[in-house]
Amino acid sequence: MQDPVYTILIVDDNENNLFSLRALIEEHINANVIEADSGEEALKILFKERVDLIILDIQMEGMDGFELASIIKKRRMTSSIPIVFLTASYIGDEFQRRGFEIGAVDYLTKPIDEYQLINRINVYLKLIEKERTMNVILEKG
Repeated sequence: MQDPVYTILIVDDNENNLFSLRALIEEHINANVIEADSGEEALKILFKERVDLIILDIQMEGMDGFELASIIKKRRMTSSIPIVFLTASYIGDEFQRRGFEIGAVDYLTKPIDEYQLINRINVYLKLIEKERTMNVILEKG
């Protein structure tokens, strides 16, 4: 198997959710998966690592997912990273609207439909690959 080309950051304050998401992603996708159990830890990781996709729980102790996403989208170095929001239950259109206004590319509810999550991650990774290819072409041009 090739070395992972992509890095996915999963952020959730529930250790069981982190374990389940990591196992699911690693089973189906060749990616480097990094875990953070808080918004603060996620920011530290984002300062050090190049991350291609963030899967972010909304409801966390301390800094919630909305606050973290706002910080990520305001920083030049992280503003283009796609964010997929997760939440424990469907709370209403207001949550979705707020997430999309902040800059999320997707919004999924728990329990996660494994097929849906993996397919959506694959779509975002293909888009990232196309963007990388275009950047190489533009740099050579």
